[in-house]
Amino acid sequence: MLSTLNKIKVIFIFIYLFTSVTLYFILEHYNYETAQKLIRENLLMAESIQKYVSQSQKTAIYKLIEEGKLSKEYFNPSLMSSTYIVSHIQNNFKNLKINKEDSLYGKLDFKFASDNPTNPINKANVFESKILKMFNTSTLKSYTEIVEHKGEKSVFYAYPVEPNTPKCLQCHGKVEDAPKDMLTRYGTKNGFHEKLGEVHAINAVYAPVDSGGSMFQFYMVLNIFSLFVYLVIYFTLRFFFLELMKKDELLAKQSRFAALGEMISMIAHQWRQPLTGMSMSINNLLLDYELGDSDDKRSKETLELVDKQIAYLSTTIDDFKNFFKPDIKSDKVNLRDLVTDSCMIINSSLKSAGIVVVNEINENISFTTKKNDVIQIILNLVKNSMDAYKENNSEKREIVITAQEKSKTVSIIIKDSAGGIPADIIEKIFDPYFSTKDKKNGTGLGLYMSKMIVEDHLSGELSVKTEGTSTTFIIKLTKEK
Repeated sequence: MLSTLNKIKVIFIFIYLFTSVTLYFILEHYNYETAQKLIRENLLMAESIQKYVSQSQKTAIYKLIEEGKLSKEYFNPSLMSSTYIVSHIQNNFKNLKINKEDSLYGKLDFKFASDNPTNPINKANVFESKILKMFNTSTLKSYTEIVEHKGEKSVFYAYPVEPNTPKCLQCHGKVEDAPKDMLTRYGTKNGFHEKLGEVHAINAVYAPVDSGGSMFQFYMVLNIFSLFVYLVIYFTLRFFFLELMKKDELLAKQSRFAALGEMISMIAHQWRQPLTGMSMSINNLLLDYELGDSDDKRSKETLELVDKQIAYLSTTIDDFKNFFKPDIKSDKVNLRDLVTDSCMIINSSLKSAGIVVVNEINENISFTTKKNDVIQIILNLVKNSMDAYKENNSEKREIVITAQEKSKTVSIIIKDSAGGIPADIIEKIFDPYFSTKDKKNGTGLGLYMSKMIVEDHLSGELSVKTEGTSTTFIIKLTKEK
């Protein structure tokens, strides 16, 4: 039961860790998707403004210039520079969003990045310059990457501006063609000598994945809550398992006492014959003495016989004492000898019932295990077969014990032909207190305790199968290192 509880503990730890990691990635993905959505909205707004400025506003201003209503040297960025207009509208919108609500939008960082900007504030850094070159040397429509920006893990998203047209080169081609107002504002060093059809800038936005650590805080709250839930479930299960363990301890004691009662009955059976012989031998000695017909040689032989019978009784006591001694440590055992010794404990009862135990185990099978636990299981199963034979009229009463050895396991196979187990009860035979015997002959704990000992003490398995009149129990034990 403790091993089962430890397994549940390991499973709960694994589930918690898996849930924790999964939750983190789900939240990170959610924040990533949220940032992506805001970025796309931001850039769509920027693109819309740029198109309006390029297609409508600039067209109207150039028409005024052509009509002579405005000087061809006229340049006002607030009317004619889409970059200027977009950045100012975005700043206004951002400030409104921050004032109206606490939003990730306030953390968005828009940049019109160029290697040759008219306004130095738009100068691309090394990373942005690399992305700009990618747009000029490929058919890439957009680019996304997780980057470090201003000390935060951020989503970087960029797409290229429209390639240079003849109208673009009116301001960004030759210096002498540019409006004087533009030269006065920005100088003559940057923003010129652009090439027709080339992408001269990118619209780029940086958005933090976890703005201000809010995702991590939310993750920790959910993580602590899930940990609390798992702990409540685990300790609830643990309480019920400990209660079951107490019940099983009581059952184990009850089974042990029941076995003790059976063993005492067997001791009485085993001792009856030698005690009768000893009594007859001593009575004969006393009779010879009273009749004056005592003989030293005959007296010696009688006393030696009595001594052998006393030694036999002492050996029997040792066998039962060792059987009830708890296993503290494991020992290396020879399986054939172990089965022989186990059956010797109830040999007299087996003979009285006319049952022969056939030990077909290879004498070379040896492994390390808890000896007395294995003896108790073998005795329970052999006695179970013996009781089954007593309840029917089988002529050939035989219990065949074989074994199969593998690299890490040893299986002990106990087979009888005492009538088999009905299909409607075979699933119940390992349940506590289930018995087909009358109350005088069975407690219903033998098979239950055998299964519990195999699984909890020996890390093995106990199974049963029945075919016709035969029943086979298989004790699968793990070899200890």
